[in-house]
Amino acid sequence: MSNTNYYTWKYPDIPEKVAALLSELKHSLVIVGVIGRSKCPQANKMCAFDMKPDVEQELADGQIQCYYKPGTNTLLLHFQTTYDEAVMGRLLLQQKSLVFDSFYEQVRCRFIRSMLLALHVCHILVYVETAPTFDPTLVTICQLLKYVREQHVLEFLPQLLRDTGTGQLLGERGRLCTPRMLFLFENYPVDEERTRECISGYEFQTEDRIYELLRQCNIVTNSAASSLLALPNNKQFVFYNAYEELRPDLLLQSIEALQLTMHKPDAKEEEEDMEILELAPFKGFVKPFGDSFEACQSEEQIYKESHTVWKFLQRHVQDALDGVFDEGSFKQLTHSSQCQLLSSKDWHNCMAIMHNLLIENANDVNCTTSNVAYHAYLQNLEESLNYEKKFWSHLSEVGLKKGISAYKHAAPAFYDLKTHKQLLADASLVLEDEGRGPYADAALAKLSDICLKFWHDGRQQCEQLSLRGHPCTQSKDKPHEKHSSGVVHISSCNCGHTQGRREDPFTLRQANYEFYEYMAGMCNLCVKVKKFHFSVFAPSISDYRAAAFEAAFPLLLQAAKCQDEPAAAGGEQDLNLDAAGDPYSQPANATEQALQKPEHTLSNGCSQPLSATYGSDLNMSIAGFGDSLHEEQVDSPEVSSQLCSSLGSRSNSTSSGTSSAGSENELILQLKERNEKSDNNAAINESLSDSLSDAPRMGHELVSTTEYLPGLVHMSSGCELLPLFPSWSLACVGPSSIYSHNTGLQEHFQSGFLSGANFLLPWDVHVRLVQPHKHPQHPQQQQQNNKKTQRYRKHGDRLALKIFVGFEYECLRGHRFMMCSPDRVLRGGADIERDTSTKVVNNNMPLYFPCPCRGQTSYLAQLMRIHVVTPKAPVNIILDPKVRVAKYTFTLGCSILPRLSQSAYWILRLPSVYQGDDILIAPPEKLEPDDMLAGGCLLAGMFGIAETETADASEPGHGASLTFTRL
Repeated sequence: MSNTNYYTWKYPDIPEKVAALLSELKHSLVIVGVIGRSKCPQANKMCAFDMKPDVEQELADGQIQCYYKPGTNTLLLHFQTTYDEAVMGRLLLQQKSLVFDSFYEQVRCRFIRSMLLALHVCHILVYVETAPTFDPTLVTICQLLKYVREQHVLEFLPQLLRDTGTGQLLGERGRLCTPRMLFLFENYPVDEERTRECISGYEFQTEDRIYELLRQCNIVTNSAASSLLALPNNKQFVFYNAYEELRPDLLLQSIEALQLTMHKPDAKEEEEDMEILELAPFKGFVKPFGDSFEACQSEEQIYKESHTVWKFLQRHVQDALDGVFDEGSFKQLTHSSQCQLLSSKDWHNCMAIMHNLLIENANDVNCTTSNVAYHAYLQNLEESLNYEKKFWSHLSEVGLKKGISAYKHAAPAFYDLKTHKQLLADASLVLEDEGRGPYADAALAKLSDICLKFWHDGRQQCEQLSLRGHPCTQSKDKPHEKHSSGVVHISSCNCGHTQGRREDPFTLRQANYEFYEYMAGMCNLCVKVKKFHFSVFAPSISDYRAAAFEAAFPLLLQAAKCQDEPAAAGGEQDLNLDAAGDPYSQPANATEQALQKPEHTLSNGCSQPLSATYGSDLNMSIAGFGDSLHEEQVDSPEVSSQLCSSLGSRSNSTSSGTSSAGSENELILQLKERNEKSDNNAAINESLSDSLSDAPRMGHELVSTTEYLPGLVHMSSGCELLPLFPSWSLACVGPSSIYSHNTGLQEHFQSGFLSGANFLLPWDVHVRLVQPHKHPQHPQQQQQNNKKTQRYRKHGDRLALKIFVGFEYECLRGHRFMMCSPDRVLRGGADIERDTSTKVVNNNMPLYFPCPCRGQTSYLAQLMRIHVVTPKAPVNIILDPKVRVAKYTFTLGCSILPRLSQSAYWILRLPSVYQGDDILIAPPEKLEPDDMLAGGCLLAGMFGIAETETADASEPGHGASLTFTRL
């Protein structure tokens, strides 16, 4: 005991002298446990009792320090727990990687084990709080203690105690009694007065709050059997240390002592005080406070002396000694719930067993037991105490269920990846509304897996993209004959007479051929019109295939590169110069070779090429033949005709300038010489045009019958390959009289046109006929030729041609309109001027243009049809359209260009979708106003004029032998 009046030792090393003293008490030993929080480095909570360990000991969680004052019946047990800052700090330093949640759970679990032991081996528990206010987290600790005791301890403790022989001492409840809990606050609020009335009032106020909280959570009840702990009914159980400074700052004390030492009272001040007293009118003028003040001072002093922790504790110890311990706490009492006062020996035996069961075995990872409930306590206590984990996990499960329900409820029968991601995002928001905490991320991952499995379970959409970028909406797992995106457009037939619903195409054949064939069966005009037959692939074997362009035609690509290099070095290339920039136009050496073989060349009756301005030179396009052709291929009539036409157009350009200077706004048309040789050539042309619908027979030496062109015909595809189906359509819908320029295109004839945009543009072309050089002829033959040419020469050598043209655009909603310039939509007859037609004929027309229709979405209209009303003159209009999209220039793919019949209404339908060799060219999503030609354009100079052949006059759409003048 040394210089103190108490003994202290570390459990279980009890000194013999203390054991003898405790044994003398027999069955009157009251065990008091001191547990709670501390901030001192020694983790000592006995400062209020004026006790401390005699030697400094190493701190450890679960360590118990015992204190005993001789002459008393109280044995104090000081529990070192993780709620002591010093112990928690040591435990924190032992952590290799700190995770706050797991560390907090570990700290709380260890404290609950120590608290659980104290509840079973103590009669009174003193909970020490360093703060001046009550910590509500203690209520949560008590709830967890009650859960552990009722769900775990009572399942194994009575049986295990019965096996050890101490069951009779502790009773059925497995503890000495329902321990009474007292609260010791080491610090008093600074802003409160330290008087008897204020201190007592503050203690009563804190008691009321504690009792209300513990009562609401069923920690304290009216029955001792169902209560975790007890609170006295008529005694104080909250103590505030208001007068004594338990842990003074030694440095501050030294500074105050130094100040008192240095302060010396001044003698002059005392003399001045005496002089003031002498000024009093009579003796006793300044009266003392009197007896009442002294009595008040004595009461405060008595309360201060009696207001100690030890006296506060002894009142409750006396209740246990008097046998009224439970009567002062509960209204309902049973015989089994009476307080048991054991001897020192019996208590030590019980303490050893309880400490072994609740603390030591729990810290031993190798401990085994056959009791299932005890095994669950040892292994799963920390997990069962983690109510936050259960709470967050429950919230996450609830949120997960709601998220899955939201996903499944909103999911359609089949949907694509984009819809799946959107549904998953919406379901994740639903989950986050309910699920929070550390398990929310795991719930989101689980939600993603479940939704992905639900999507893959027969609900996955095909997602094959259409030519316009819409995915197929049918099931990916179920076979289907054709794809369908569910998107429907409005489009017109070939002749423009009938509009119908058009499903979003997935193949080039559906876009450019099958839909128009289907509409032709529904349109009563398409079945009557006369059509131009385009050359298509006719296989000669069953295993025909698409041609690999780069592997099949390396010479063509090499020639194209050779032609592109000098063109690039020459400067900027004009889009209007078609043949001059095309990689497959005839070079000069090929032309010279053709000139060296006049016996195989047809007569050339074309004049110089002129544009619609009638004054500028324009090179003629040669369609379908390139540098890769062998020399013997030039001997064919078609090639010879094209070469002579090109040569004539270029050689006569100089004479064109001379002629136009003499007669302005006139287009010179060189007539053919009518002789025996020309008649033979006409017969050859007639045979060529008659074979237009039989492509393999037309050029069996040039056209492949085993490989077809996978895309559309373009300037780089070569003449050897033909497409499987025609992507263009050319039809004569009737005579020229069906169009009236006063009313425009009527709805019953061409449906879907916007108001005011249904007019064709008049195009006046002046032609001067030039007679061929005359040779001496037999009189009978000359008379016969005069009869053949008299039908159009009787009008003179000059003709005024009236042509109507229209460039029609159509949007996906079925709206159609004409353009009066490359950047302007036709708004009515007022927009049509004398030179309006030259703006569309002589300029590159954009392939796409914003539709003027009103709607929430801005649609792009596409150039779909060219309307041509031919004149009644003895000439034919020739069509040679070229559409440039990206790096490709698409053409009709005809070796002999179509010749439009006289006085007729012709409509050329352009492809709906453009595709190169193996590249689909998607339409632009948006066009910039400054560059309307970025999406593609129709090159200028698509029209030509030729003399009407006698053999061809009765056959509309007859092929022209390329002996024509380009307009």
